[in-house]
Amino acid sequence: MSGGGLASTTRFLVLALSALYAFAAVAGLIFVDFETTRDTVLWLALLCGGAALMLVGQLATGLSGWASAVLVSIGAAAGGLPLFWTIIVPVAAAAIIACTIALARRTSAPA
Repeated sequence: MSGGGLASTTRFLVLALSALYAFAAVAGLIFVDFETTRDTVLWLALLCGGAALMLVGQLATGLSGWASAVLVSIGAAAGGLPLFWTIIVPVAAAAIIACTIALARRTSAPA
């Protein structure tokens, strides 16, 4: 896959997974009966925080490739924790982490 194709695919995956995390946060509040307030806060913090970190890492201008990769990776991993039981979300998070690291390595390599 070419660098441009990988970058655009990764951008799409990051935006899609961020939207999924935000949707899951709202859906969890509506449909899940959390036993304690701590569980509710943890659910929201991981999903909304993960989505926010991914968006900041992907959309913030002026970030180096590695700073972007770190923010996106931490966000993908954090948001994937409460949704680990879905199997597909951790796989998507792992794919995004691998793609962002590959892009960061590609941009920092000498020409």
